[in-house]
Amino acid sequence: MKTLNYVKMLLLCVLTMTISSCGDEYYTDDYLRNSDEKLCGKTWVEEYTTEENDFCKHLLKFAQDYSGREIFQYYRNGENRPYRENSYTFYWKWMDADMENLEMNYGGGDVLFFDNVWIREHNLQGKLDGEIVMFVDAAYYN
Repeated sequence: MKTLNYVKMLLLCVLTMTISSCGDEYYTDDYLRNSDEKLCGKTWVEEYTTEENDFCKHLLKFAQDYSGREIFQYYRNGENRPYRENSYTFYWKWMDADMENLEMNYGGGDVLFFDNVWIREHNLQGKLDGEIVMFVDAAYYN
């Protein structure tokens, strides 16, 4: 009778270990690693209120040819259309082999650094020109 209890306990342990290891395949190195494919072809959106109490949509677009566009759309309280829009083009490149830091060159010596970049599913976050930012994929956002 005691042998049967040991066998039951052994089978229960094996079953528990088998079930708990099922989810490990989802988080591979590729899932955690930044890439051009994860960064490019999307419109990244961040929203905030300015010191002038305007609502601002900050958009970033990265292209596979290492060009990009940064757009700031300003809205007055209660309005659906921006009353002002500033748009800038830039060229970008990864600064390291780990793809965790970007250089965004706007030309004329104007360069911004996007450090500690994390691209996960529908989020882009890091430190853009010294400010912590978190962008959301516009396709997911709307």
